[in-house]
Amino acid sequence: MKKFVIALTLGACLTASSAHAAALFTTLDTKNIDAATFNGDFTALNSAVLSPFKFAGSNTDSGLIESQVFKFNGSTSDGNPLYAYAYQVAVNPTPAGGDAAHVDSLSFKFNATGLGGGSDSTYGYIVTNGKVGDLNLSGTQVPTSLSLQPSATTGYIRAQYVDANGNIPPIGAGQNSATFVLLSKSMPSATLPTVNVGGPEATISLQKAYVPQAGVIEPAPIPEPATLLAWTGMIGAVVLARRTRLARRAAA
Repeated sequence: MKKFVIALTLGACLTASSAHAAALFTTLDTKNIDAATFNGDFTALNSAVLSPFKFAGSNTDSGLIESQVFKFNGSTSDGNPLYAYAYQVAVNPTPAGGDAAHVDSLSFKFNATGLGGGSDSTYGYIVTNGKVGDLNLSGTQVPTSLSLQPSATTGYIRAQYVDANGNIPPIGAGQNSATFVLLSKSMPSATLPTVNVGGPEATISLQKAYVPQAGVIEPAPIPEPATLLAWTGMIGAVVLARRTRLARRAAA
């Protein structure tokens, strides 16, 4: 009997633990879209911000991050506005007598996410073939993964470019990334957070990018305590039913 209860309890805990672990990082679904289609569906909400970054040991800027916010021209299923946050990264050519720079990844605070407009259930886009708004650093290298680490009202975006297992190199000197876009129902924040740039050294600059205001983080909901209580109630009900059956058998 004790083994039975322990097994159920352990199973419930493992299930909750697995769900919680799985929710720590969410790979965001993105769809490819060409620049002409994107520019037709979205209108620029502000001017592009071009922010240089510099790796430690470099005498010149190592590269640039550019971002801009757009607003969806159509109507969404819930009637709320939809905003598109677009990002590009460029690595400068190797300076004379210097070491070549590269970018492995970008990570930054992203306060809220939202589903796409209409019946489109995507969290973002990879934009190819052309210029998006005022962004002018567009290249070809897309993130190997784009993930969100959610919390209650703040998330953290990670755009990973290098993949050792897939033999995909980082963004190299003189190369630019493709444009990646994240969708949100929240307007741009007045405060631009620092973007963490992964590369050969730590950055000694404070590069910035647009992000949304704080809002509801929708992907990968983490189980609430009520879920755990529900599991406890189920276990108690099973144990009570088993005891009742045993008592009836003994009385017979």
